[in-house]
Amino acid sequence: MTATIKDIATKAGVSTSTVSRALNNDPHILQETKTRIMKIAHELDYKTNFNAKTLATGGSRSVGIIFPSNERYQTNPFYLEIISGIGSELNHRGFVSTVALADSTEQIMEIVATMAHQAHITKYIFLYFEKEDPVRDYLDQNKLDYVIIGNDPEVSRVFIDNDNQFFGKLAGQKLITMSPANHILFLETRRRLKFEEERLSGLQSSLTSTQQVKPLAIDLKEPRQALLTIQNNLTGIDGIVASQDEIGEFAYQAFLHEEHPLSIVTFNNLLHGFPDRKNIYSFDLKPRRIGQVAAQKIFDVKNFMHHRLFLIK
Repeated sequence: MTATIKDIATKAGVSTSTVSRALNNDPHILQETKTRIMKIAHELDYKTNFNAKTLATGGSRSVGIIFPSNERYQTNPFYLEIISGIGSELNHRGFVSTVALADSTEQIMEIVATMAHQAHITKYIFLYFEKEDPVRDYLDQNKLDYVIIGNDPEVSRVFIDNDNQFFGKLAGQKLITMSPANHILFLETRRRLKFEEERLSGLQSSLTSTQQVKPLAIDLKEPRQALLTIQNNLTGIDGIVASQDEIGEFAYQAFLHEEHPLSIVTFNNLLHGFPDRKNIYSFDLKPRRIGQVAAQKIFDVKNFMHHRLFLIK
């Protein structure tokens, strides 16, 4: 049976009010008493009732934003735009954001536990999705609300995502208007992420029976090798679609010195550093809008245990 505040109070010989105030670090409780109560709580394996605490304290005016433990995501401008959108919506509601950012899942777990237990944060936004995620499991166990940027139809949670098939279809149509293309190279990461599969599917749906797509995976961690891989697979290719801007940059570099470069279509609209973009087009996936909708849904959705998907076009 789960230990209660009353159990701690009985063993400590104090009132339940004193235990509650000690666990909430009330400055009017002697440190010696706090230490003794915390020790007993640990011995009894006491778990904070987050819902009860929220009712008692009014909860936190903060929403937790959880990054994946991968430095490539942490520096991706796309995610910074999402956070900007989240921030604007939270500010409108009188809330702020608190970010969980670390180099390992274990560290992120510790940060989120501190957010929940000490800062009393009860609402969270995941900037990623993984099938097996101990951070998500922790929030589920403690009945805390969250939405996920991503999508998986097999998981009963609330998702916010781009309509990636829709954008993939637009990419195919755009490429044809830039230049005739019958043999298209689709560049993706070696991880073959879900959004890449969806964009590839959308691209293929936009083509005729005489047009073909050749998927090619490249390693973003090895820039020189990535560029060489692209250059070695251009025979017979007359158009390129990259699954994201970071990969589109490599394709762009492959034609820097070409008089007639191939047309390139990519996604995210974050290619601000190119001096000449005549042969490359990037779709705006509206990351700020994704962030705004995520922040809206964390307040507006009533049941987070059902699968719901909100697509951004």
